[in-house]
Amino acid sequence: MLEKTDDADDAPRPEAATPADRALRESTLVVRAQDGDVASFERLVRSYEKELLRLGYRMLTDIGEAQDAVQDSLVLAWRRLPTLKDPQAFHAWVYQLMTRQCLNLLRARKRRRTSLTHEGDVGHDPHRSAGVEADPPSAAAQTSALGAGLDVALTTLPAELRACWVLKELHHLSYPEIAYAIGVPVATVRGRIARARLHLARGMSEWR
Repeated sequence: MLEKTDDADDAPRPEAATPADRALRESTLVVRAQDGDVASFERLVRSYEKELLRLGYRMLTDIGEAQDAVQDSLVLAWRRLPTLKDPQAFHAWVYQLMTRQCLNLLRARKRRRTSLTHEGDVGHDPHRSAGVEADPPSAAAQTSALGAGLDVALTTLPAELRACWVLKELHHLSYPEIAYAIGVPVATVRGRIARARLHLARGMSEWR
């Protein structure tokens, strides 16, 4: 049996991966996936599915709809991956697919509510349709008051403002990345985030 020497303790340890290293590895996986490597795409899925689910829940306030949106977005990503010209743009691109999926669901939800309202459905509760409890204190019993307040305040934001704020504050996308995801100019993104922050500050004041 070989004896363990002290030299192993002096061996150089690999440094933590830098953002550039991670971006290079991701680009490599994207290129391989574009060539049909399913295993590489599955690694990309594992890297993003939790964050995309988090985005979906903050946008839709319904875990079931959020899970469906993630699955639909990832299926769409696999189908459209060969059309992605810049592998380094995958990060912003996959957020674009998920964000637009959520916005489409929110618009469809709004149309359903409008239709029901026109039909005189006075028993319809928009908060329950969105997967949010009508009584904020009941939500606060399960989570912190601040977290419950944020959830409620987010549901009052227009969808376009909510998307910009969530992508910036919770997912830390840059203004150009958000503009790419939403499909609007950077100046529009800045304006929407400013309005969202003001709206949320007012809505959260009663929870402090």
